[in-house]
Amino acid sequence: MKLTAKTVNIPIGPPQHLIERIEHLRSLLKNLPEALPLDPPDHASTYHFNLSPDDLEERGVFGAVSHTLEICFGQRRDGLLHFKERGQRLENLVIMLKAGVKQMSNGDREAFEDAWLNRLIDGAKAAGARIPKRKVPTTSRDNNELPAAKKTQALSPILLDDSDDEITHLDPPQSPIPSSSLLPAIPLASLVSSTASSPSTYPTPTNPSKLKQSFLSFTKDTSTEEEKQVARQKRMERDEKVQAKKLASLAAKKEKADRKRKDRERELARERKRKQRAKQKAEEPESEGDNLSKVLSQGAQEAANSKEVEMQDIATVSRAGFEGWRKGRNGTLGGAKQGKAVRTNWWHPFLWPAIDRAMKKADWSAQDAVKALQHDNPTLYKHLHRGTVWKWKEKDTRAWSEKTREKVKNHHALLGSGRAGALTKHPELVEEIKTTLSSLRISGFVVNVPIARSLMLGLIEQHAPLLITPSFTCSEYFVRDFLQSIMSWSLRVGTRAAAHLPADADDLCMRTFFRLVYLMKWENIPPKLVINGDQQGIFVLPSSSKTYNTKGDSQVDIVAKDEKRAFTLFVTTTCAGDILPFQCVWAGKTAASLPSKDAPGMEKALGHGFCFTVAASEKSPRSHFSTLKTMKEYITDIIMPYVKSVIAADPDLNDEQKAALYIDVYPVHTSKPFRTFIYNGFPNLVIVFVPANCTGKYQPADVGIQRPLKHKLKTALFEWMVGVHREQLAAGAKSEEIKVTTSLPKLRDASVAGLVKAYEYMQSLDGRDLIKKV
Repeated sequence: MKLTAKTVNIPIGPPQHLIERIEHLRSLLKNLPEALPLDPPDHASTYHFNLSPDDLEERGVFGAVSHTLEICFGQRRDGLLHFKERGQRLENLVIMLKAGVKQMSNGDREAFEDAWLNRLIDGAKAAGARIPKRKVPTTSRDNNELPAAKKTQALSPILLDDSDDEITHLDPPQSPIPSSSLLPAIPLASLVSSTASSPSTYPTPTNPSKLKQSFLSFTKDTSTEEEKQVARQKRMERDEKVQAKKLASLAAKKEKADRKRKDRERELARERKRKQRAKQKAEEPESEGDNLSKVLSQGAQEAANSKEVEMQDIATVSRAGFEGWRKGRNGTLGGAKQGKAVRTNWWHPFLWPAIDRAMKKADWSAQDAVKALQHDNPTLYKHLHRGTVWKWKEKDTRAWSEKTREKVKNHHALLGSGRAGALTKHPELVEEIKTTLSSLRISGFVVNVPIARSLMLGLIEQHAPLLITPSFTCSEYFVRDFLQSIMSWSLRVGTRAAAHLPADADDLCMRTFFRLVYLMKWENIPPKLVINGDQQGIFVLPSSSKTYNTKGDSQVDIVAKDEKRAFTLFVTTTCAGDILPFQCVWAGKTAASLPSKDAPGMEKALGHGFCFTVAASEKSPRSHFSTLKTMKEYITDIIMPYVKSVIAADPDLNDEQKAALYIDVYPVHTSKPFRTFIYNGFPNLVIVFVPANCTGKYQPADVGIQRPLKHKLKTALFEWMVGVHREQLAAGAKSEEIKVTTSLPKLRDASVAGLVKAYEYMQSLDGRDLIKKV
């Protein structure tokens, strides 16, 4: 008998066996041993099972699920997953797995089952999870022990066929018996004999003729066998659907009951925790800081519970205790008036912990954390943006940045707050500093940190000298905060790409090192005659193309932006720790471009052997860079007198003793005229060049000498500027009349004393140790 063809429906979604495996995992997780902690606190748990939209977009479904499981369980050498707790978080794991497999492809599902699902099940079993066996009621195979209703259902109507004296079963409607188990046709004689032999099993009439008449009383079925088969198939499908609905209903009821039970358990746990905290709080005495935190917390809580509260009220609560500076504003020169705080202090101890917990729970996803905060506290965090939170975290790591941790520690951010720090109690002094700096900017002069600090120190020493203490020195850090918080100025920055190290820099430096070693060994050159020279540009007036100015200005004027107030300082040291006299190269062509003979410190400078010269550049008269002229003077006036003095002081050396000069591959140094000048005039002086573009890596003077020298010169120049400002104030100059001189002759003369001080420091024991270390 052939059955009619039937369309096969391809299942949509994960296969049934995969869902069954996940349900098996759920049963195991629910029966983990009680020795494991139940729902530990968030800070003590690493189980945060959720699929971040960012991870789904970046890694795909399978990658996001794998990434989350790797973070939560970690990686072990044995490959086995170890469960450390039990409770609701593991239920979230099952929910996440079901949501993940629904979106995976068939290939990803197979990989997921092999890579994770089987390991999770093995890990649960290894942790001691055991599913208890259900108790099945015992039943007898003897039909006599069945109830009366069951006995009635066990009987099937029988149809008597006169053609072949056989009895055929007639399928009752809604029969649960499949078509494959239909009883075959039984001869009437066999049925009568069997019923006669076992009257307790089938109740039959005592008269066989009446039994036959009862069978004939049924209407004979005229449908074909194929139609019967189709009917049976439909009944089976209908019965399966009914059974599936019953099972689904039972599962839903069980899940609802489990959910109610777990909600009840969580509520009881919360209540126990609240009672515990209340008890601890009652036992501990409240300090002044605790009282303040309590007031702030209550105010923020009331703001969170009120639907009509404005964000400005929350900002005011978050900045409680810092209203003094806002009340002092008068709306004119004192700054714009503000009735309420307009910016929320997210670092407040009541607001920040929720942000911190949300980020950790969201696996450091700023978008998910902000959504959770706005869902739980829409009034408090409705103006918090995910971009703001993203800037607080360290890039490519799951941690807050160092700057953010510092702000959290201080409970507020100073920058942009309008606070004056140590000058808060002196508003007149703050106003005078603001007027002075603003006037300086209006004139177009550069305002940077050294210039602003010199002005501020001069004004502080005049109006409030007692403010200068060991704990407050008006440091550069304080000046930067003052310019940004009080003046609302920002630094306009320009950048330039630096030269890159060559790919074979290490090899080039190693060759240079062995070149020097070979030269010292072969020519028997002592450390005193291994000389290193390097030029560095020195600004006698701090200047650059960037300055502090009002935010938002499109045009920023700078006085003498294209005029350099600088010179070239040629610094020379030896391996023995000696420092040779400085060569100072100034722009110009005559001696009138050099510091005057009456400059402070000039007598000491000449006594130390300093060489002051002009560049006399043929291409640019204002250039102060080294030229062939200055390099010849450097060799004849600085290098050779030192070499002759070393030879004269050491009896083991003669006039033919060679010396090594280690300098950069500057165009003037590598030029043919300069090398010819050395070869013809000083054959005992051997030049070794620093590898190209390796100055920052293998030039000793650049690596360790330039910065200390520049710092000494900067300090000396700063002291000079403070003295100039002090003299102007003592002479009765007003704040807006204070200027910083740009006169090059005065700046040239002011640089000599700083050079002498820096040179004498390098001749001291600390300076010599620094040179040897370099």
